[in-house]
Amino acid sequence: MDHNKIEQLRLRLRRDSDIGIHGILDSQAVRYYEEKEEDKNYIDIRSPFFRDVDRIVHSKAYARYIDKTQVFFDINNANITHRSLHVILVSRIARQIGRVLKLNTDLIEAIALGHDIGHPPFGHLGEYILNEISRKNNMGKFLHNGQSIRWLTHLEKRFPKKPANGLNLTLQVLDGILCHDGEINEQKLKPKKINGKTWNDHFKEYNDCFNKNKIKRIPMSNEGVVVRFADAISYIGRDIEDAILLKFIKRREIPETCIKILGDTNRKIINTLIMDLLNFSLDNDIIGYSEKIFEALKELKSFNNKEIYLRRDLLQKKDSIIPYADELTEKFELIFKKCLKDLEEENYDAPVFKDHIEYIDNENYTTYFKPLKKNNLTLIVRDYIAGMSDKYFKEIYEKSSKKI
Repeated sequence: MDHNKIEQLRLRLRRDSDIGIHGILDSQAVRYYEEKEEDKNYIDIRSPFFRDVDRIVHSKAYARYIDKTQVFFDINNANITHRSLHVILVSRIARQIGRVLKLNTDLIEAIALGHDIGHPPFGHLGEYILNEISRKNNMGKFLHNGQSIRWLTHLEKRFPKKPANGLNLTLQVLDGILCHDGEINEQKLKPKKINGKTWNDHFKEYNDCFNKNKIKRIPMSNEGVVVRFADAISYIGRDIEDAILLKFIKRREIPETCIKILGDTNRKIINTLIMDLLNFSLDNDIIGYSEKIFEALKELKSFNNKEIYLRRDLLQKKDSIIPYADELTEKFELIFKKCLKDLEEENYDAPVFKDHIEYIDNENYTTYFKPLKKNNLTLIVRDYIAGMSDKYFKEIYEKSSKKI
């Protein structure tokens, strides 16, 4: 064995020795395409999952996090949370949990930073609207989980000569991203398959996101499970702080039971949830909360949904009698209609070509646009809108409203 291979093996064994029996080893990483370095003297000291982190943060889709809404939109306040901060908070919380549980923190970071890549503008309201547009146009369903995978494995181009492989991320990372869900209530959770999933399992779950959406998606790794819990931990108290800052709610309105058990500030809530999850999980072969904490968390989620998220969607602007959700729906539909028309007429100067197709298809529109032209141009429009930042969405709406 030559010196380079010995060094690589030594580094790999050292990394794996820091991971406990419930974690995914670096040596277990699986990619769809085998990668070979052209320079045989090149040594990459990064683990496969660390490399996936780099591929995600250098992607075009990741850059658009910077101006995507988390909860509150159309508000000129730089202090409230945006999607870019949310994924960092998820990553930090999940890595802290994973460090104590001796899991693979590189895998955790990759899942956390990539989990909302497919989120459309205007948060979950935007996702709901895009799902309705998909249904009306016979496109099945739209879930940002599945769209995240679509961006990372189809639309981002790292290996242009290979079809539909995108960044060639590991199966473990893609599975964690696809199976994240901070909205559902779970007291405890185990990985779905102790021996891992196959690529066929992953493709089946991915395709189901855009069709019947009947499969209950459970991560294949404890790292994915940790990110799933960390997603809720990161937003539940933070959304309350943002709502208080914007005078949307008052701190004293938080349910008394939640204040008593979880705390009344984001700092206290995060600390309570993390410590309970660790204390419960260290003594079990499953990750989760104690019953008392779990019930309080469910009540707090219900409070946020009723007093923050639903109130936001039903809010009316000063110069309008239309609830914001209805107004935003009209804007989504207008953009969708205009972009579809531009594709049908092959208006190559339109933003959908210049700002979307040219970025992901640099071979004269042959690998992406032309095959779909005969079948489903609506998919291109959905990809385009899903990838928009809030600010860019507003710009395109202004342009579109003047031309229709």
